[in-house]
Amino acid sequence: MLYLLLSVFFTTTVFLIIKEFNRFGVDNFQGIVVSYFVALTIGVFFSDVKPTYTFLMHSNWWFGALVISAIFISVFNIMAITAQKGGLSVMTVANKMSVVIPILAGILLYKEPLNVLKIAGILLALLGVFFTSLKKGISTFSNQLWYLPFLIFIGSGVADAVINHMQRCYVSLQEFDVFTTSLFLFCGIIGVFICVVKLALGKLLITTKSIVGGLVLGVPNYFSIYFLLKALSQPEYQTSFVFSVNNVSIVLCSVCLGVVFYKEKLSNYNYIGVVVSLLAIVLLYFAV
Repeated sequence: MLYLLLSVFFTTTVFLIIKEFNRFGVDNFQGIVVSYFVALTIGVFFSDVKPTYTFLMHSNWWFGALVISAIFISVFNIMAITAQKGGLSVMTVANKMSVVIPILAGILLYKEPLNVLKIAGILLALLGVFFTSLKKGISTFSNQLWYLPFLIFIGSGVADAVINHMQRCYVSLQEFDVFTTSLFLFCGIIGVFICVVKLALGKLLITTKSIVGGLVLGVPNYFSIYFLLKALSQPEYQTSFVFSVNNVSIVLCSVCLGVVFYKEKLSNYNYIGVVVSLLAIVLLYFAV
């Protein structure tokens, strides 16, 4: 349970730092690309096995890690576009509701058992995420851009499902650290390539603020993924439990931080979502 709590803590910290990017004039994409290399450095420091070219090419999971990294970068860009088009609430709901994909994958691929408590907990978790994320303006999102939240939903869910599958079927205990590190390596390489293209097209201006923001973001960025994978590696916890509790807990923590630090007001729907989310966590805990 400790790994899951740490994953929630560091992921929430990532969201909080990214939220502050706008206030300090940090370019989101630049900051996140820099954070990948900070996370890579941390991973190399902690890992006994280094992600060298020879090692990666001889591993049986390098291609899966590359696919995951490409999805990460793509989904981030789509999320940024969605937010800029005025669909911040839609983006949040689509991203968090995507938890249904790795849950279904766990049930269908790994034959994880179902019971009444688990089914009720998963359904309540989805409802909790939806109502807690619901903000004013969700109905004003242009119908012509329906494909953006759909791509976020599919991309986020598939990325989580592939991560879980790779960790279960291809990554040995000895390779756990280097697998985590390789995700940030591939993300960094793809990010740099995109930055170079943008620079060549004159659409990117590298700033010191963005570099500093990325340095700050890198530490929680690494540990958010690291501890999620550690939680998934625990035999006593099933995929449905880890992803459901992780997602709904992150939403709850983000809401609490919004109320405390940003004086955000909660609607009646948000209060319903908080109560339903807490009930979902309790049900899922006892359903395992």
